[in-house]
Amino acid sequence: MSMPGVRMRNYDVGNAAEILSTGSYQRLPVAIKRMVPPPKLSKHQVRETLEAISGIIRRRILCGEPVPLAMRRYVIKNGRIVFTVPGEFEAQLTLLQYEDNIPWHIVSVRVLVAGDSLLPSEQQIAVNTRQIVEFAQQILVGASTQNQDSSAQPPQLVQLYDFLHQQCFTVLLETVYKQASVLRRARWENLLQVEMAPGNRSLLVIRYWTSSRVVAATSQPGDKSNVITFQLSALPVPRPIHAPALSDEYKEDAEFERIENDRRNLIPKIGLTVTWTANSGLAARKVWTRTVSHTNELAAATGDTAESIADFDLVLDPSSVNTEQLLRQVTWRHARSILKSLYELMVESQQFNESAVELLYTAASGVTKSESELTVEEVQMCTAIPCLRAWYRQGEGAVDITVDTYTGRVVVRASEAVAASSSLSEAMVGQLTDQLNRQPWRIAALLVDMRSSLALADLDCLVHKSLGLRAQTSHAAQPRTLPGFVVSSVSQRTESAAHVSQQPQPTSNIATNFPLRISQQEADALVRGVSGSENPLSRIRFYMVEGTEGVEEQIGPAGSTCGEWYIMVAMTDRLQFRLVLLNPHPKDPLLYVVAQVILLQVGRLFSSVARRLLMEGNLSRAEFSGETQGSPSSTPSEREITEKADAMLTGRTSITLDYLNALASMCRARLALRLLQTQLTRWKIPYSFRLPSFSTSPHGHRAAVSSELS
Repeated sequence: MSMPGVRMRNYDVGNAAEILSTGSYQRLPVAIKRMVPPPKLSKHQVRETLEAISGIIRRRILCGEPVPLAMRRYVIKNGRIVFTVPGEFEAQLTLLQYEDNIPWHIVSVRVLVAGDSLLPSEQQIAVNTRQIVEFAQQILVGASTQNQDSSAQPPQLVQLYDFLHQQCFTVLLETVYKQASVLRRARWENLLQVEMAPGNRSLLVIRYWTSSRVVAATSQPGDKSNVITFQLSALPVPRPIHAPALSDEYKEDAEFERIENDRRNLIPKIGLTVTWTANSGLAARKVWTRTVSHTNELAAATGDTAESIADFDLVLDPSSVNTEQLLRQVTWRHARSILKSLYELMVESQQFNESAVELLYTAASGVTKSESELTVEEVQMCTAIPCLRAWYRQGEGAVDITVDTYTGRVVVRASEAVAASSSLSEAMVGQLTDQLNRQPWRIAALLVDMRSSLALADLDCLVHKSLGLRAQTSHAAQPRTLPGFVVSSVSQRTESAAHVSQQPQPTSNIATNFPLRISQQEADALVRGVSGSENPLSRIRFYMVEGTEGVEEQIGPAGSTCGEWYIMVAMTDRLQFRLVLLNPHPKDPLLYVVAQVILLQVGRLFSSVARRLLMEGNLSRAEFSGETQGSPSSTPSEREITEKADAMLTGRTSITLDYLNALASMCRARLALRLLQTQLTRWKIPYSFRLPSFSTSPHGHRAAVSSELS
């Protein structure tokens, strides 16, 4: 019985003898040797190997490997070549073989374009460098194959640079887009519009100041956008070197074409065009365009002075991208452009001289500077806030006009350079702000209108302190202060009303919203000469001259009724004063008729009052703002005194109580003189006037009163 499976095998004596004698087994498969790792190199061998690879790389670079101009900054060490393009990327390459036409091997790529490290993570983007390396390696392998087949294809490093260069621009646009999208949902909500098509990532459009409440100064009909555009575009092809001097035959030469192609391959082919369009509504829109071939060019300003940088210049650091800082630069320059346009409009209107309008900048420290005092750092960082200071009154009142860089609206505040004026109310400032946002080109007219309103408001306040004057308001507001309802003439009006009540009552044609109870026709005749305002009634004030109720009754013939005198103040381009006499209507007891209107020339009166106050020590030399040069202790000239009076009449300085009391005294003196003339004439007593000469004595204003009475 055969049992081969349980038999003991013979000893492998031959192989055992070979192993024992030689120390190895020669019959193992050859594939096993490939799986055994080679012995570890020593440090000396490693150093020699890396130096050999570095030498091969160095020889390949020096012996004709075209290197783009932007990649000429490189370092060869440790068997690698490190290309650094500032502001774009850093690429490490090596060679895996010693042949000349093998492709470069990419060790690593680091994109230098990134967001600001101080920004939150939601405003940062993650760059997939692994995918970039894979695509770049494929480009190098394909370029190596193409160069073997055709010499017209760009070299490997040229294609690598073109790819990485475009990728850096794309990362820059994506970073700006993501940060702008986050800002649109946060601090700049409803104030930004960010547009970037999914299929076209080479175009980014940012629209700012997009709120419906934006100032009219930042938009124009047809194109209401304030836009910042980033677009990748092909750079223009440079013309051949010395092209005009070359003949046509040489231009068609193959060698010439090869040289030009090699030269063009070494320069960037893709650039970034930044376009900023700013609409101010005050002048032609401004367009600023800059095309850069490298991202690091955006980190440097094109101007070398603070003024040139402040006009139109943007700085964007590609290694620390901050979109909000970019928006601040744009809106700061746009706000400055608007304020400069407003400044020019005010000066050109000739209603404000250059000393009454100042374009100032408030630094972060709180110090106020002029434009010439700005530093380059303050302009680049936009830390100095531009402000237009308009002095609507000489040394007495000013408003500071700024532009909100978030909303684009013009903001008006009472200036802190002078003490707050009680007449300049918050409502008046708010009204000026609203009108200036709707019609910024009317800034000079709006400020003059506000100044006129302040002059009338000052008079309203002074009337309550004056002697013998009483303000008259609309009869719808205060019927008891209307003509015909004063206490001194109640009995006369009651008798007249009782007599007329027995007759048929006529229909009264009383002017609506008018301080005097007169007909609409007579009210229209009084305000016809008041221009410069949409609402002429807001430019008129009536002040009753108390103590003159019986003057007309004594002057007129027997049976004359008692009339009332009023000072009518109208503000056009300057204050105009008139004396208005109202007599009762002969048929309508509710109406008065305008019996007489006398124009008052108060220029000389105000000058004489200013001269008297100066001599009495109640007026300082510093309050005179004449153009003549003089020491503070010198006596003002006649020209300065006249300009002081003219400034009060035009609203450029405030009127004090002394001038209003002098005006009331002059009116009462005129009425008393009229009564005296009437009585002397009625009694047939001859008389004559002797006008005293103009005097500079403390009572010199009496001469002006006498001159006015004549």
